Parts: sequence; C-alpha cells; structure tokens
Amino acid sequence: MDSMASCPELPIELLPTVLEHLPKVHYLTRTALVNHTFYQSTIPLLYARASIYSWHKDAKLKVVQLFRTLSICPQLARYVRRLEIRDFPRNALSDDVLESISQGLRNCTGLHSCTWTRDGSLTSNILLALSEPSSYTNGTTNDIQSALATSVPIHTLRHLEINGHHSNFYNPKILLRFKWLERISIIMPTIEVVQVLEEWVKLVQESLKSLNIICKMSPVITDDILIRMAPYLRNLEFFHLTGCPKVTHRGIREVLLGSKRGIQNMGLESVSPRLDLTQLLPTSVAQPPMLRSIHSLTLSIPPLHFMPAQTPASTLSSLIPPVPMTSPAHLSYSSHIPVQHPTLQAYTSTLLNILTLYLPKLQRFQIYSPHMFFEPCLATKELFLGLVRTHGEKLKRISVHRMLIGLDVIRQICMSCPAMEEFFVVVEPGGLDTLADHIHHAKSLKTVHVNYPLEAQSEDGGVPILRLNEALRFVKRASNPSITQFGCNALGRLQVNRKIFIDANGEMESEIYLGPYESPDIPEQFMVVRT
Repeated sequence: MDSMASCPELPIELLPTVLEHLPKVHYLTRTALVNHTFYQSTIPLLYARASIYSWHKDAKLKVVQLFRTLSICPQLARYVRRLEIRDFPRNALSDDVLESISQGLRNCTGLHSCTWTRDGSLTSNILLALSEPSSYTNGTTNDIQSALATSVPIHTLRHLEINGHHSNFYNPKILLRFKWLERISIIMPTIEVVQVLEEWVKLVQESLKSLNIICKMSPVITDDILIRMAPYLRNLEFFHLTGCPKVTHRGIREVLLGSKRGIQNMGLESVSPRLDLTQLLPTSVAQPPMLRSIHSLTLSIPPLHFMPAQTPASTLSSLIPPVPMTSPAHLSYSSHIPVQHPTLQAYTSTLLNILTLYLPKLQRFQIYSPHMFFEPCLATKELFLGLVRTHGEKLKRISVHRMLIGLDVIRQICMSCPAMEEFFVVVEPGGLDTLADHIHHAKSLKTVHVNYPLEAQSEDGGVPILRLNEALRFVKRASNPSITQFGCNALGRLQVNRKIFIDANGEMESEIYLGPYESPDIPEQFMVVRT
C-alpha cells in the first residue's frame, strides 16, 4: 500500500475503483490508515454497507457498537447505503442504547436498503426512524400517533426486509409510511401484517418490483389475498412465496396475469400441494403467455401422496403434456374432488413440458425436495436432459437439492451449458473425482457447491466429511480457471485463490489454494435452508 500511495503514475481518480475490489471490512480499515487521500476514498466504501449476521463473533455487541457510532458520527452515517441487522441483543437494552439506535437510523439519510429480520427486535421507534430519519425526535405514544397521521415522504430507502412477527413489538400501520419502496420482503408475517400488506401494495404500486414472503407453513397467505393484491402488483418482476400452503395456482395465476412487466424471477416453495402448474398456461392463442418473461424459476417438489385436484375430464393432465392452449378444459378446478397419488414421473413430465414450451427466456433453474430424498431415476434424468437440450445455451445457474442426479446427467449438463456460472448439485462422496472431470467442461463456471446426501454414511458409519485437502484436490482436478468459489455442506464455502510465480525455468505458473469465503454477499441458496 505504501508504494501504491506514493506512486505518481496512479491517477487519484482511480483509487476508489481499486478499493472497491477489497471484499473484507478489515482490508478497508487498513487502507484508511495509509494517508489522508486513502482515508477520503476508503471511508465512503467502509460505511456503505453495515452487515451483522448471527454467526459473526460478538454479533450482539457489534449491533450496539455500530449504532453508537452512527448516532454520534452523522458524517459517517450518511455513507450507509445498505444496512443488514440479522442478529440483535436478546436482553432488554437501556434507554441510551435504544435512543442511539433510533438516532443512528435517523442519521442514515442515504440509506437505500434495510434488512431487519431478528424476531422481536423490530420496534415502532425503529420503523419510524427509518421512515422519517431527519425529523423524528423521540418515541412517545403521542409522537407515534402523530407520525402515523402525517404523510411525510421517506428518504432514499427502496428495499425493506423485515420480520413480520409484530405482536407487542411494533404497530403494523407504520409500514404504510414506506411509500416509495421497490422491494418488500416479509418473514413470518402475522395476519395483522398481512392485512396491512394488502393496503400497503396499493400505496407502492407504481414503484414495487419485488415481493418476497417467507412463512413457515403458515396459513396467513391465501389465494384470496393474492387475488385482491394482484391489481396493484402490475409492475412486479420478482415474486417469491415460501411456506404458504394455502396458495394454489388460483392466486399465483392472478399475480402473473396482472403483471404488465412480466414476472422475471419466480419462486414457489412449499406452497399448496394442490398447485397445478398447467393452470398457469394461457387459455387461448390471444392470451399472452404468463410465463414468457421468466428468467429464474425456483420450485419445490410437492408431497408425492398429493395430486393437483382436477375435473374428471382432465384427470390425466398432470400425467401427459397439457392439452393445446386453445382448449380451456384443463383450467377447470375443484378442491373437493378426490385426488390420486401422483408419481415423480407425472410431476417431472408436466414440468418439463412447461420448461421447454413456455419459458423461452429461462436462465436460472432451482429445484429441491423438502419432503423426501430422491435417488437417481429416469424421471429426473429426463427432466434435466430435456432442460439443457432446450435451454443449455442460456442457462447460468442450475441448483439441485435433496435430489441425486446421475453423474452421466451431470456430464451432459456441463457439456451443454457453456454459459453456466453456478452449479449446486448433490453427489455421493465417492463421486467427487468424476464430478471434477465433468466440471472441467463447464468453462464459464464460477461457483460449485456440492451437497452430500444427508442420508449418506462413511465407511465407519458416520457422516461423511470433506476435508480441506480433498476439496483442494477436487478444484485442481477440475482444472477450470474460471472457478472462484467451492463449497460443500460438510465443509462450508471456500474461496478459490490463485498465486502467480516464476518457476525454475523462468516460466510463469499459477498455484491454487483455498481460503475463507470473503464476500459479504450470501448466495441466494443459503438464505432459505433447502438442504
């Protein structure tokens, strides 16, 4: 750094761009100490993102320290663009600490994104400070009621991710003050929060592009709620539901129909087992295909002892490709007709038909089983071979959890997907060497994550563990220079580093070594546990 700081050839305008490539906070804290010029360029980057996760050492103490700094140093708080509070002290906090949290938030006048997901930590005072940072002064009952009655434009905040368990913690009506959001994400909402959400989407309908609701098999989100909200979701591009067993194709269809932009990223995880994917297809040539804009699709396989309910005229619609879209027969629906037990073959056949005929822009595909583990079989083989046969040139991510697919299928995926950058796959411990040989052919691959089956056992009867030297051998055997990240559920995430050196013959060589994952960004696959 000293030589860089004194280098007269380096234009000072390039310094912020160079510093942006330092992923870890402690790297930036060091560069800030080089000299005044480095300090001026580093501090905005150092405070642009403040993230506290539960696995951070002394995470709860760091929450208090962070907001003390932001409360007494408004000149630093104004640099904060992204705030992530995923842990919070469990014990009651003093009035001084609570005030420093509110004051710190009020000082973050440039905040663009806020995540606050720790159950029981979000309060009315925190929400009010976020919604009106420069003018809110204290947290008395009168002030809260007054603020609720006032229509004050918020600041730069565009993304809000919160815990929806409000009981005894915050007034859900305060959420109506956030009127210019582009992204809303709610975890474990209560029925009162859902009722406010129906009103909330009306206020943000012009700007809202992303809606993500994560429940734990909760009945609070229903088809009727989605149908009522659908007219106000016309600008939606990102739509994810997790753990909403009362949601079927009825509600999802209305959201898809109402989106004039077209949903580009859709996730339907652990929704109703009566969801019939064929009901999301157009009913006539004149009707625009509802799935036409999807770039990314995430699905969980329903329980195999359920089958989407259908009329007698279409009992077999999930066993064979859908009828032509000029016929409305397959749209009939009744929740009271007895159902048959579906097979995996029935589900994957219908899904493959939809993937190949109705999703022309698909680039990312994620699928997993939350109920049972699937061994390699003809059904999954046909699904993935058909997927890459149609979309192989475009696919950038394939993510498979709790499903084993044959190594021969994996080879075909790697050979057929030249643009694939991320590959999450399940393999048996003994298949790593063969997997590495196949990975070699995926020349654009940056991230590889291997999950061992949870049911797998080592020779001594224990859970198989991938050791660091085995991981390094895998990456070297793959001999794929594009790979920058490797992970395994028995090892975690590792960063693939390469060191350049000159050998004895004067030739330039590179040496691969593995280090800790340094990026503050957590891959989407790990935000909701699917393994």
